[in-house]
Amino acid sequence: MNTTEPSSGAETHQGKAACFSVRTIATFMLSAGLIGLTAWGAAFGQLPNIQHRAIVLSLIAGLAVILAPSKSGGILGRLLDVLMLGAILIAAGWVYLNYWDVMMNPVANRPQAIVLGLALAASILELSRRTIGWTFAILVGVFGAYALFGDMLPGRLGHGGVSLRMLTSMLYLSTDGIWGQVFDIFCSFLVLFILFSALMMATGAGETMMDIAKLVGGRMRGGPAKISVISSAMVGSMTGSSVTNVAMTGSFTIPMMKRMGYRPEVAGGIEATASSGGQITPPLMGAGLFLMAEFLNMPVGHMMALALVPAVLFYTGVLASVHFESVRANVGTLPEEEMPDASRLKKPSVWLPLAAPFCVLLFMLLAGYAVSLSILMACITLTVLYLTLGDLNPSSLKQRALDLGQAIMEAASPLVTLGALCAAAGVLIGVIGFVGIGVKFGDAVLSLSNGNLFLSLLLAGFVVMVIGMGMPTTAAYVLAVSTILTALNAIGIEPLQAHMFVFYFAVLSAITPPVCSAVFVAAGLANASWWKTAVQTMRFAVIKYMLPFIFVFRPETLLEGTTLNIVLALTACFIGTISLSAAFSRWFLGPLGRTLQGSLIVGGLMLFWPSLLINGLGAIVVLAVAICSKASQSELVAGEQA
Repeated sequence: MNTTEPSSGAETHQGKAACFSVRTIATFMLSAGLIGLTAWGAAFGQLPNIQHRAIVLSLIAGLAVILAPSKSGGILGRLLDVLMLGAILIAAGWVYLNYWDVMMNPVANRPQAIVLGLALAASILELSRRTIGWTFAILVGVFGAYALFGDMLPGRLGHGGVSLRMLTSMLYLSTDGIWGQVFDIFCSFLVLFILFSALMMATGAGETMMDIAKLVGGRMRGGPAKISVISSAMVGSMTGSSVTNVAMTGSFTIPMMKRMGYRPEVAGGIEATASSGGQITPPLMGAGLFLMAEFLNMPVGHMMALALVPAVLFYTGVLASVHFESVRANVGTLPEEEMPDASRLKKPSVWLPLAAPFCVLLFMLLAGYAVSLSILMACITLTVLYLTLGDLNPSSLKQRALDLGQAIMEAASPLVTLGALCAAAGVLIGVIGFVGIGVKFGDAVLSLSNGNLFLSLLLAGFVVMVIGMGMPTTAAYVLAVSTILTALNAIGIEPLQAHMFVFYFAVLSAITPPVCSAVFVAAGLANASWWKTAVQTMRFAVIKYMLPFIFVFRPETLLEGTTLNIVLALTACFIGTISLSAAFSRWFLGPLGRTLQGSLIVGGLMLFWPSLLINGLGAIVVLAVAICSKASQSELVAGEQA
């Protein structure tokens, strides 16, 4: 669907409009209510913290029963749905009505709060199990059991013990547990962020982004693969999910790459790698950017600027790998007949609804406005432009209104998933902080690494990837922040570097075997072996595996240090990125034999080393390999001509 005229699916929309089911109406009303409540809070202020969050959780629970009902089916399934929804509504209603009494008398004995707190925590775990999967729910359950019974464990494994009343009071009656910072972030602006993403896709921005990617990358060598990289970067920044990104863009780009001559596993690997980059790409970075800014108490605009350099480094590496692979495989440009009509993008009704909301969002964030108000104004800008640009006849306006309504419907599922995640994360973070589990994880990492910085980082990264496998990136990041960040702080790593380290490894969990969900989807679309696709994905994403360590050893990549040092370090890192991409593609200015490939890997790694002298030596090695590979290519061409 584009932004110039009603899509060919207008009849489908009208058909749906004529036969809305009760389920559809309920979904729309609950989603609209949640979005409206958040928008009102962004513009005019929220209700008192726990009261506002209790209403939001109730709306999420209602949506969950509709969109993620129990799979048991029959009477048992409906009973489970009723029990979960009832427990959440009753517990949220009680804390809403008794909010001021709880705030004025926090230490009062309230037996009913213990029962309601346990019921609410159990219901939230069930909610997270349905929407995120078993892994996160099991981890929360294990940590909860540890909090209650960990005093029975011997030695350093145990803790001093906590009572059930203390634990439930912390989780249910304070802002340290369920109603804590993570759920506050969701209630304050993540709801509007999800709406913004849905609006961008429903109003045709996704198609416009794909056309831009075709026009920019299609005429380059290896055009189809470069289209995949560019489109995945733009779309992925909005969706915030590697799997969703692969499914959305890969269904188009993977067949196109295969048709142009890429092997199936290579096509799948390129798409999986590119799609995993959307979450690290400003201005949105999925939900990760906003979470990190809140955790670090840093302005979102500043966080965007800091995150831009490593994102550019990553996509430089991916584009370089794609280019060298395309030259080696002799893949050309996208055929002219498959290129989009560039004149369409010149129409204000096409480019303005895409560009203006991002400009409004960035301007307001950089000007210091609240994130919630900035995203709200971006949503309003997009809505107004979409309704007013183009044909203003009643039929066209009706279709556009239906498209906006569809965006609210499309937002419902991610609202439930992210809302359940944030509520469950509140339980997890509350328990971990209450009994000091994070400190114990930190001690374990330090003990195993014997204080060695690199080994500590290696262990921490491994743990983040393991606990993040099969989880959405946001869930893996929140969990890792709760458990591993203490270890990183203990070895002297600055908070910004530590958070970026953890976040990048959380993203890597989606493309690293054995549980690499984005790779599974890409391999399925490519009809390729998932293992071969995973190997290709890791080859294309080699720089992403290095970046978390680079943040620590070369903080200049996060714009820390003098201007000269930052410029020199970034120059070395960019050359090193291209060098490693060439080495793993076995093609530079010409073919690379084993010796030249090994030399180029060594030279590329030297360029990342935190020493300008070693960087200079690495540059000499890379230059020598470039000359030799060019000579090899010249000899190859001469041989073919002879």
